[in-house]
Amino acid sequence: MEYRIFGCKTNKYFTDKWMAAPGFASKPGIFVASCVVTENAKRKWKRFVKKAVLELPEGGKVYISGCGSISEGKVSDRFYDEYPDLSPFREKIELLGEDPDDVPGFPQKKSGNTPSDRLRSLGAALSKSNLFTRKYSVIQTGCDNRCTFCLTVAARWSHKWRPKDEIVAEIAEFAQNGGVETVLTGTNVGAWGAEDSNRFDDGRLPDLVEALWLETDIRRVRISSLGPEFLSNRMLDIFRQPRAHAYVHLSIQSGADAVLKKMRRKYSASQLRETLSALRAIRRTDGVKISVGADLIVGFPGETDSDFEDTLSIVRDYSIVQVHAFPFSPHEGLHAVPASKLPDQVPEKTKAERMSRLLSLADDIREKFLKEHDGLELELLPEGSPSKEAFSGWSENHIALSEKNFVPHAGQEWRKWRPVRGVYRYVPGASKIYWQIQSDT
Repeated sequence: MEYRIFGCKTNKYFTDKWMAAPGFASKPGIFVASCVVTENAKRKWKRFVKKAVLELPEGGKVYISGCGSISEGKVSDRFYDEYPDLSPFREKIELLGEDPDDVPGFPQKKSGNTPSDRLRSLGAALSKSNLFTRKYSVIQTGCDNRCTFCLTVAARWSHKWRPKDEIVAEIAEFAQNGGVETVLTGTNVGAWGAEDSNRFDDGRLPDLVEALWLETDIRRVRISSLGPEFLSNRMLDIFRQPRAHAYVHLSIQSGADAVLKKMRRKYSASQLRETLSALRAIRRTDGVKISVGADLIVGFPGETDSDFEDTLSIVRDYSIVQVHAFPFSPHEGLHAVPASKLPDQVPEKTKAERMSRLLSLADDIREKFLKEHDGLELELLPEGSPSKEAFSGWSENHIALSEKNFVPHAGQEWRKWRPVRGVYRYVPGASKIYWQIQSDT
C-alpha cells in the first residue's frame, strides 16, 4: 500500500505502525495521515484524497487516519458533517483510528507480531525511505491544557502516556537493528509521566531519556517540541549531554503577556525569558552550541503591533534559529476553535505582513548561526544510502548537511547508519531551513 503523510511527527510514527500492522500494508489502496493544524492543511489533504479516489485500483480504498479522522481520540462520527465535500466518495473511503493497537478486532496478537517482527516489517515498509536512520517514537498523546487556538486536542483528546519499559524496548530493538537516532514526540512531550499535563512539576521526561541512555545503544535522542513550562533544571541538564540532540524546540506561541493570557498558556513573558536565558547559558560537555527553535503563532485575535514586536524581540534576543510559524487559524464549522469567537480578529493582510517580517528575521538569525559554524567539525548522521557524490543528514545541533556544505574527513566509509565526522563549510542558502506551517510541514 502507498501512503501519504500530512502533518506532524506523530502522524509519521502512527503511519509506520499502520504499515507494519499484520495484513494491512498488502491491502489495495492508499493510506493518508491527515492534519488539521490550519484550514490550509485540511484543504491540502482533502485535495489529495479527492484525486486519490479517482486513481484507486480495483477494490481499493483511501484509508484516512490522523487528526482529520478522529475526535476525542476515536474515529469521528461527524467526519462527513465536517467534510461534506468528501461525502460523495464515502464508499471509497475508510476512516481509521490513529493507532492500530486501539482498533477493536484488529489483529494485534497473532504469531509473527512480536516487537522484533513488527520492526522487521517496518524496516521492509520503509526500505525505500530515507528516514530509517532515525525513528519517531510517540511517547504520549493528547493534552489537558485546552489552549484556545488548538484543534489537535479536540482530535487526540486528553493526555496519556506510554509505559517506560515499552518505549525503551522499542528503541533498544531499533538500535540493535542499526538505528542511530530516536525522536521522542507526541502532543505534549514534556508531560510524559505526569497524570495531568497541567502538572508541570510531575513530568518525568528526564527519567525516560536517562533510561534510554542506560538501557539502549541509541546514539542520539532528540526531543520534539517542548512547552517552556517543562524545561526544568533536570531537563536543562539533559541537553548538556552528548547523546542528547543539541536542538531544543519550544512551543512558545507568543512573546506578549496579553496574547499568552488569551491563549490560556501557562507562563508569562517574563517566565519565558527566564527559561530562554537559562537555556542559552548551557555549556555542553562536547562543546557543541545548542540550536533553539520555536513554534510561533502570528495574528492571534487582539494581537497588537506592540504584541507582535514582543514576539520578534524573543526571536531576536535569544537567537531562535529555526522558526515554525503559522498565522492564527480560527477554523470553521464543527472544528472552530475557542479563539475564533474572540473579538478583534486580525485581518489576513496583517497576518501575512507579520509572517513575512517574522520569517525574514528568522532567516537572518539562522544565517548568522550557520556562519558561526564555518570551519568547525560536526558529526553527520547520513540518511538514505549516501554516496561520495551525494548525501544528506543532520549535525548534532540540527544543521542540515550535504555534499554542498560538509567535507568528510579523508578515508571515512559512507554507510547509511554510520556517523561521519567532517568540517562544515558555510554556503549561503545551502542550509536555510525554517518552516511556515500552513500546510503539512
